[in-house]
Amino acid sequence: MESNIDRYGWAGVSYKDPDFLKKLAKGPRDLNKAWTDLLKRPRVMKASDTPLTEHEGAMAQNFDLTITGLTALKSIYQEFAPGAFGLKHGHMNEAVFYILEGKGYEVHDGERFDWEAGDVVIIPQGCVHRHVNADPANKAKAMVVNPKATYLFHNLTAQRLVQAAGELPI
Repeated sequence: MESNIDRYGWAGVSYKDPDFLKKLAKGPRDLNKAWTDLLKRPRVMKASDTPLTEHEGAMAQNFDLTITGLTALKSIYQEFAPGAFGLKHGHMNEAVFYILEGKGYEVHDGERFDWEAGDVVIIPQGCVHRHVNADPANKAKAMVVNPKATYLFHNLTAQRLVQAAGELPI
């Protein structure tokens, strides 16, 4: 099994090597092709390259961060139509929502939490929740970041909708 030391070029580098300090000063980017290749990955993803699709009651852009070399995080841009709300669901991973526009609220395990543009919403692990746009005239927009990729890697895949038919948010 390859370790991070091997992958990023430090295998075989010894402090006893007379050039050790020179190699250390250069850093792993100059020692190993895997690191150099990682540094050539995209640093900017264009929103226009990722279409909006329906996701849990909202329109969303699911950015594939793996093309950048990131393997631990997932990022989603979400838009909730005026007065819309997401489906009540729960998942094993936590999430962070940065509210870009609008105002609304969350319902977490039956408790209401109000938010507006500029706020950060924290979704704890295992919390049954939904997102609600409380404005009947304007969209709400959020950027979501979570470690779902890490959870999937560890086979912690439990996620499910718990929406009752015709159920409205509180």
